[in-house]
Amino acid sequence: MIVEPLRKAANLTEAYRVLDPDRPLKGEWLARFYADRPAEASIAPLMDELRLDPSEDDKTLFTGHRGSGKTTELARLEEALRETHTVVRFNVEGLLNLGDVDYADLLVVFGLQVFQAARDSGVKLANDKLNDLLFWYTTRVFEKGDRDGLKSEVGGEVNAVIARFSAKLTTDAPYRRQTVRAEAQANLSDLLERLNALLDELYNKTGKRTIAIVDGLDKMFDRNQVRDLFCQGANALLEPRCRAIYTVPLAIYHTNDFQQVRMSFPRHFSLPNVKTAERDGAPCQAGQAALRRVLDGRLAPGLLSPQATERLVRLCGGLLKELIALSRDAVAVARRRCGEAGPVEPDDVEYAARRVRNTYRASLTEEQYRELWRLHAGRPFVNSETARELLHNLSLLEYDGGDAWWAVHPIVRPLLEERAEEFGEAG
Repeated sequence: MIVEPLRKAANLTEAYRVLDPDRPLKGEWLARFYADRPAEASIAPLMDELRLDPSEDDKTLFTGHRGSGKTTELARLEEALRETHTVVRFNVEGLLNLGDVDYADLLVVFGLQVFQAARDSGVKLANDKLNDLLFWYTTRVFEKGDRDGLKSEVGGEVNAVIARFSAKLTTDAPYRRQTVRAEAQANLSDLLERLNALLDELYNKTGKRTIAIVDGLDKMFDRNQVRDLFCQGANALLEPRCRAIYTVPLAIYHTNDFQQVRMSFPRHFSLPNVKTAERDGAPCQAGQAALRRVLDGRLAPGLLSPQATERLVRLCGGLLKELIALSRDAVAVARRRCGEAGPVEPDDVEYAARRVRNTYRASLTEEQYRELWRLHAGRPFVNSETARELLHNLSLLEYDGGDAWWAVHPIVRPLLEERAEEFGEAG
């Protein structure tokens, strides 16, 4: 653990610790290490819309590349809205099995999270509204052993039982999840009625709108299942009487089926990727400066050589998580090479990049290679299953410069260059 208060890393061991790609910024980490994004890659337009919109139950689809900083930006959004809203923010990654998620599962967890937020709000709520929602769980989806832990109704045992229930949805055998799901689907209208009664009570007592921020859905493994979640469950996901933001994968966002879903939701927002280059290949100074600020905010001067910093900025493709992960791996290489003081040099960065590149070398199919080469050669983006696969595996990155455009991930480009002669001959 890092000794508080958080500060810039003074050596490579500390650098390795603060460069944790799996730790989204929130709380003190957000306050200490957040670096402003360029205006064109900011969440500010969504913040403004949510503040201006007087609606009490609008729903938003929120997308962007995996690793582009969505979770961190949602943490900033939570902080910005906290004074005027009751914020219920949760990540389904730790609450559901991402290989098997249904809209009924999601709404069951949604209800549990609202229940906890309402009970922990510090506002005196009518016990019958809390108990009505809790009763649905005790009679519909909890097993007898779990029900016994709920004798105190809204007492201290509830948190432990909710944790056990989430564990069931995450780890139980498929037949058990299917049983819970079938029961939930059959009684969903009853759940929504009780959930909405509690949301109304929460609004009446606090005078604040409730907004639920549902993160992690963009990390679901099966893109077809994500499509089904929103296509089949769109009407149900619109039902909770509160504002809500649902994350969705960028690749699914481009499917034909999903266009119908988008029409059902009042708002959709795509967090633009930070540009390291313009569409014509010229360096994007604002984007590169923002990425340098990310590293400068975490590392003391001298731990990265200027050349290593520039290499990291260009190789990450504007993905914040990629920048942090590459930097961490390069730090580990440099520490073995020259000890705690560093600095990290370009060769250390290239070693880290090769490790990532080799995962693409092993996984890209021939069809994917040829589509990447076509786009790399300047041909227009064509929405297809292969293109969506490339967006999903991050070998193809989307940028927004007024009109959207696409570029091959910088780490992947050398793989195309290795086969340039072959692809060139193929036309």
